Formats: sequence, C-alpha cells, structure tokens
Amino acid sequence: MPVVHLSDVPELSVAGSNPLVMKKAVGSRHRDPNFVMPTSTDSLSITHIRHWSAHPRMKCDESDRAMFVIDGEASIQIGDEPPEVLRAGDFALIPRGTAYEFSGEFTYLVINAPAFRQGSDVRVG
Repeated sequence: MPVVHLSDVPELSVAGSNPLVMKKAVGSRHRDPNFVMPTSTDSLSITHIRHWSAHPRMKCDESDRAMFVIDGEASIQIGDEPPEVLRAGDFALIPRGTAYEFSGEFTYLVINAPAFRQGSDVRVG
C-alpha cells in the first residue's frame, strides 16, 4: 500500500534516559525488526517521533538523515557546528558519519536513506 495514514501506524514507546514515542511509517522489515507496516522498502525510512528530553551524541555511518520539525522547539548540534534552534517547519540534514545531538520538547519526522537499520546508530563520546 503506497499511502500511509499515520493513524494506522502503531506506536512504539522507548523508555530510559531518552524517552520518546515513535511511529515507523515507512521503512524496511529486512533492516528493522520493529518495522511492521505491510509495505516495506530498503531505500528509505520515515519515522514520526514525539521527543521530550536530551538525545545523546550519536552517529550513523550507513544513512543520511534529515529531521523535519512538526511542532515544538529543539536545539541541535551537528558535527562541530555551533548549536542551532529548530522550530516547526525547519529541517536539519545530518550526513552519514557525522555526530549529532539534540534536546527539546518537539515532534518531528526523521527520514533515513537508505532505510534505518537497527543497530546502525553508534553512541559517540
């Protein structure tokens, strides 16, 4: 099914030091066992995330990543660049292999190309 209604995507809660709620709308069952939608692709993934804390410094050597803020506000640092504030309608591009971290209370889409693979994110520092 090429059309995805966010209301049909199951929520996945992640507890711990970085609590969030996500809906994996587009992705790959082959690369991510938490992806359960009927249509799967290895070329990209799109996840809707509600975030309300600090995300530790991470990097992904496999995928370019774009964040699109839907609502709220986040502070993000990508690589060695100074931190930037993101608000609704803003994008951030995180090239593969580049460390990043962010914090705030916001809802965003994260787009990975190729699709997110469980275990591909590595904590830095």
